[in-house]
Amino acid sequence: MLRTLFGELAPRRMHTSSIGALRQPDDHEAGVDPRHPATRLDRAVSDVVVDASPATAMRAHFASSRANLDQAGAMITLLDPSGLWASQVIRALSDAAAQHVERLALRERGTLRTLAVIERTVVPRHGQTPLKVYHADIRATGLEQEEISNALAEGSHLTAVIIGAMQPHAVETLLRSLLSATRQAEWRCPWLVFLLPPGSSALRQRILDQDWPAHVRTAAMAESLTSAAGVWNTVLTAWEAAAAGPQPGEEHTTAAAPLTDADPSLQAQAVERALSLVARTDGVLACGLVNLGCGDLLANDSRADTQQVLARTAAALSAAREAHIAAVGSAEAAPEELMVTTGAHQALLRAMPQSAALGIVVLVDRQRANLALLRFRLAEAEKHLT
Repeated sequence: MLRTLFGELAPRRMHTSSIGALRQPDDHEAGVDPRHPATRLDRAVSDVVVDASPATAMRAHFASSRANLDQAGAMITLLDPSGLWASQVIRALSDAAAQHVERLALRERGTLRTLAVIERTVVPRHGQTPLKVYHADIRATGLEQEEISNALAEGSHLTAVIIGAMQPHAVETLLRSLLSATRQAEWRCPWLVFLLPPGSSALRQRILDQDWPAHVRTAAMAESLTSAAGVWNTVLTAWEAAAAGPQPGEEHTTAAAPLTDADPSLQAQAVERALSLVARTDGVLACGLVNLGCGDLLANDSRADTQQVLARTAAALSAAREAHIAAVGSAEAAPEELMVTTGAHQALLRAMPQSAALGIVVLVDRQRANLALLRFRLAEAEKHLT
């Protein structure tokens, strides 16, 4: 019944030599006239009538095709409760890669009302299996709405939750729903990534502080989402970081031990793992753990020719942070992050959210830096240190 949408699609031609980071193509490049929708690479909507729960039907299919994610095709699900970006991302990927957008309308047999319209396109990748990107435009309400969304997300390799202009109570409801879903036996998705608007530090911390299951890795990325291409590039950054990093359940159990309470040898292991994770990020020249009060480096991962530069940078940024705190007084919170650009280098100081005394300082090559990926890795490193 669901084979048309959930089956494998063979990659077609591509306009570019690689479909990594996406820029929005103009209509001439994409071969599309926006005034004539028929010229776009859309397939007609296929209707599927369900007698019982559509989520149950989807889970029944995934039980055979995606029971083992190590063997299943790479899949990303976009959850977009506010309905702002996911459909645009699917369309932009379709145009850029010359792939069809496939749609499946799930309808209730008794009334023929549309419960959800599921969209999918495929991103071809050189030397790798195609990446399937899904989104569900859910028309049902209440528990049925959550079930359809969760059934699609739980069989993915990564689920990206796009939190746009949502009211606080709606965000709280969403978090409770996802927390409950990730604790169910059907949930197999190892990565849950939240895309937040800039200035969402309190929301980011609340998301990370939730009691997520051990087999689910969570991350929250605050980026300026102003276009479909920007949203996709942020999702792709999370995907690449997830693919390159350790998988949930692989970490050593001592890595999460608090620095203040753990045995010194365990502390050293936690610091080493955290800094190694950051140091492997593209463009990073050196990184270290810094005492924010005095600017001293407590540990570092750097080459001999960058260690002194890193030490001076840590002291300077720590002093700048203290000066900012003194200038604004106690009325405002201390800055979470400082960044300075000097010539070919950029230096970033990030305070650890659960420790007022510690921070991570990073020295990067300005030409090769991927700041979104770096911030993702820093968030991962924080989990080893707090």
